[in-house]
Amino acid sequence: MKLSLKLLILSGLLFFGLNVFAQSVDMAGAKFNAANQQFKAKSYGQAVQLYEQALRMAKAAGPDAFSLQTQIEKQLAVSYFWNGIDFYKHRQFDQAIAQMQKAKQLADQIGDARTKTLSVTYIARVYSSKGMSMMKSKDYTGADAQFDAAIKEKPTCLNAYFGKSLLAKETKNTDEMIASVNKLGQLVAKSTNQKGPQMYGQVKNMAFATLLNDGAMELQREHPEDALTSLNKSLQFNRNNASAYYYIALANLKLKRWDGAISNAKKALTMNGVSKTDIYFTLGQAYQGKGEKASACSAFKKVTSGPNVAAAKYQIKQVLKCK
Repeated sequence: MKLSLKLLILSGLLFFGLNVFAQSVDMAGAKFNAANQQFKAKSYGQAVQLYEQALRMAKAAGPDAFSLQTQIEKQLAVSYFWNGIDFYKHRQFDQAIAQMQKAKQLADQIGDARTKTLSVTYIARVYSSKGMSMMKSKDYTGADAQFDAAIKEKPTCLNAYFGKSLLAKETKNTDEMIASVNKLGQLVAKSTNQKGPQMYGQVKNMAFATLLNDGAMELQREHPEDALTSLNKSLQFNRNNASAYYYIALANLKLKRWDGAISNAKKALTMNGVSKTDIYFTLGQAYQGKGEKASACSAFKKVTSGPNVAAAKYQIKQVLKCK
């Protein structure tokens, strides 16, 4: 009689336990379905909260909820990502990064390679956007830290090197600017990002203009060697600019490097953008310095307009006595 009573009690407890677990799984499933509805409505913040609740309930339910737990985790990782995108759209950078970091970590745990890859890409992009925002407010140190964080997250992040290029220009760090522009160019060459060429073209032109201007300023300061350093560096970003070769010719002329002045003046003559008469005057001076009278006379005779006409005529008639 006592044995039968014990078996009856044990059966009742087992039934009660199974019923409790079944209810827990059902409750987790209901919460999961509610989260799915929020996800479909693109209310990702609400979806995240509900998926997190469902996941806690599924874990508490034990092995019986393992299949459900797997589904919840996959949806939660995706929801973290899209919730991060929502924060990003509203320029709430820190919240966006936090959500995407959760997406990356959970996706890594469950083997969701696609969500992990997307999270890494956008985490780096958000860091870069935050860096650009800080740069606009002239927080250059903070901006640099954000660009570095982006590169640490994703070493091939185009946005980060684009930002670092602009930042280096703003802070007058020429070597860093050149290095960042060149790195961006290398990455763009291997990237399928359609915006990559445009980004590289923008900073490439910026680097060229900056170095060209630096060279021109050094010429005005009568620092021809420093001018040549900047101008020669500019050529790696544009080899088809008359001003660059003309300035290089002037710098060589000041240094009495006649052959360098002549060759670069001739290159400038093949391009548009600089007055031909100005170039011919420089070319005449270089030939004159080198001692090639006939070539100097020929160049000076082509100076027919502009501020150097009188000086060219003086060299032709009084100094060289050209025929």
